Amino acid sequence: MQGDKILQTSLNRQGQSADKTNRQMNADEKAVQDFLKDFPGIFVSVSEISRRLGARRKFLKDRLWARPILRRMELDGHLEANAYGEYRLKASINERFVSALNKPGVSLGETTLISFGEEAEAEEADP
Repeated sequence: MQGDKILQTSLNRQGQSADKTNRQMNADEKAVQDFLKDFPGIFVSVSEISRRLGARRKFLKDRLWARPILRRMELDGHLEANAYGEYRLKASINERFVSALNKPGVSLGETTLISFGEEAEAEEADP
C-alpha cells in the first residue's frame, strides 16, 4: 500500500501523473484554463488567478485558494510554472515548433526539415 503511494509520488515528480489518463477536469480547473487562455504565453500569479476567479468572499477568506488546483493541473501536464510560482497554459509541441520556425537562430533540436518538392526533383534527376 505504501509502495503504491511512493510510486505515484515519484511519477508525479517526473512530470507524469498516475491518474492522468482517465481524469477529466472539474469546473474549477476548466475555469482556470479558460482564464489563462486570455493570457497566452504569459505567467499569471496565483493571487491574481484566485482574485479573478470565484466569489469575492472566497478570495477574502483565502487569497491563495487556487494554488492546489493549479498544482494539480501542473502535475497533470496542463500548466507550467516558473521559479516565482506563476502559472501559464502549457504550449503544445506543435505550437512551440511552429513559433521556433519563425525565429531565426532558434535551435530546432534534432529536427530534419524535408521539402517534398526538392525530394521529387532529386529523384527525377537520378535515373
